[in-house]
Amino acid sequence: MTTSTTTLSVTLSLALSLLIAGCSSSQQPASTEAPTTDVSTDPQVNAILQSSCFQCHSSTGSAPWYAAVSPTYLAANSARGVLNFSDWQTYDAEKRAAELKSIEQAVSGGSMPPGDYTALDHRAQLSDDQKQILLKWAAQPAH
Repeated sequence: MTTSTTTLSVTLSLALSLLIAGCSSSQQPASTEAPTTDVSTDPQVNAILQSSCFQCHSSTGSAPWYAAVSPTYLAANSARGVLNFSDWQTYDAEKRAAELKSIEQAVSGGSMPPGDYTALDHRAQLSDDQKQILLKWAAQPAH
């Protein structure tokens, strides 16, 4: 290797290390506290949403550093713009009904939680029982 190639390799390695360190240090540890605002009256639904959805779909969500590199999580700010469970209590009945229908479609179709995210954060994967609980909740009329 030439000196300029070696310098370039070292510079790129250093830049990549700083980028990774910056991303991982900016992430807050996942909260073990219950959400401050419950989305459902069913504690099972709230627990599932907190463990599988809040990372990307709430203002309080944060993924473990290793999962925060998934393309889906990197786009989480846009996910919060689509559905933010932190704002659920402010949604009117029409918006809640629309969101519940979207949740039902996403869970039954398997697009949520996204595979690229759950491949890195296995805690977010939904079991068949958890899917059924969410589908039953999402099928109820919004209140």
